[in-house]
Amino acid sequence: MRAVFETFRVLTQVFGGIVLFGFLVYAPIAAGAGFGMVGMLFVLLINGWAVYAFLRYRQGCRREFAHLLAAAVNGNFPLETAVRVYVNDRPSRGPLRPTLEWIGCCVLPLYAYTRLWIGWRQFDHLVEEVAERLEDGHSLSEALDAVPNVADRETRLAVAIGEETSSLAASLRGLDRERWSAVWLEIAPRLAYPFAVLVFVGVIATFLMAMILPKFHRIFDEFGEAMPPETVALVQSWEIVEEFLPLLPFAFLAFAVVAATIVSNAAVRWHTPVVGRLYRWGVQADVLRALGRLLAAGQTVPASLEFLELSRTLPRIVRRRLRWARADAERGETLDAALGAAGLLPSSMRPLVRSAQRVGTLPWALGELGEHLAGRAVRLVRKVSLVAAPLLVVAVGAVVAFIAVGMFLPLIQLLTRLSE
Repeated sequence: MRAVFETFRVLTQVFGGIVLFGFLVYAPIAAGAGFGMVGMLFVLLINGWAVYAFLRYRQGCRREFAHLLAAAVNGNFPLETAVRVYVNDRPSRGPLRPTLEWIGCCVLPLYAYTRLWIGWRQFDHLVEEVAERLEDGHSLSEALDAVPNVADRETRLAVAIGEETSSLAASLRGLDRERWSAVWLEIAPRLAYPFAVLVFVGVIATFLMAMILPKFHRIFDEFGEAMPPETVALVQSWEIVEEFLPLLPFAFLAFAVVAATIVSNAAVRWHTPVVGRLYRWGVQADVLRALGRLLAAGQTVPASLEFLELSRTLPRIVRRRLRWARADAERGETLDAALGAAGLLPSSMRPLVRSAQRVGTLPWALGELGEHLAGRAVRLVRKVSLVAAPLLVVAVGAVVAFIAVGMFLPLIQLLTRLSE
């Protein structure tokens, strides 16, 4: 039931974004054909830039806060004092900043919608609440769990493991590596740019086919001329698009439902082709690194698996698989067999874990394998984006060339006919 509710919530957010996006596309066009095209592009670019800048800023704040925690722990500095100093050292909000923020939200509706989705509160206020909870005697893991959006999952898991093993400094020391969130924000503009261009081209093509092409038909009929073959092909392609146009809302609905289900439900995401492989690599990397830290601190394999199973940081499907692995380990199975049967260790890495367990280097091997899996996922995503983005741009360019040739050849043919 919880998964259904979460799926419905994400689906509502996705549909709200689609409706708002459609309004931003339609409103400038409805204002006038001359201003509409340029206005639509300008509005979308400004809103997209604001959303991307906000996501980058929030991700940078989280990473800076994680570095602060690591520096304070490594320097044996009281956490509550370090966080309070960090809050006081943040740039102060001027008297006009709230007014400017409200004006920006009114002018940039996509930015405002993103703020409502991710969290409206300022990052400074979130960190201040963490400082207050630390001053009230709460542990760092309790404070981070109670304040959402102030730290990512990897930071919260590292803090929980560090407090459990009394090695918080060593656990936080590995947080300076590359994060999934940074990688997705890096490749998002590459994939969003061709999509934005395609939307703009589609609007222009609709205007040309609805307003300009009928006039071409009348002029060619008066001259008794046949339309160029390229223009005829363009008209035929447009007729095919018009036939499938009524199915477009249903296609959007199906895509939104599938996307919302994948985003909100970790179990579905685990079994989704392509996306599931990347997600499993990321989760397996987190589990292996966490097990490596726990075992290095002297925890037994069943106790380490039980701690991760009870951790609220990991998704429920991962905790359920950790429970399976713990049951196998308690029955005497080796760690590689228990993790492999639960789907938490790739089959290609099982011999390495088995060998490390025999020679007594299991904590180090698990940490290295986790880093390798995380790096493999990041590299694969980057490679795919570097290949897919140029191909999408070339595809959009081909569509633009096809439309341009189909619309300009009639003019050339008419000018040639008049000059004779």
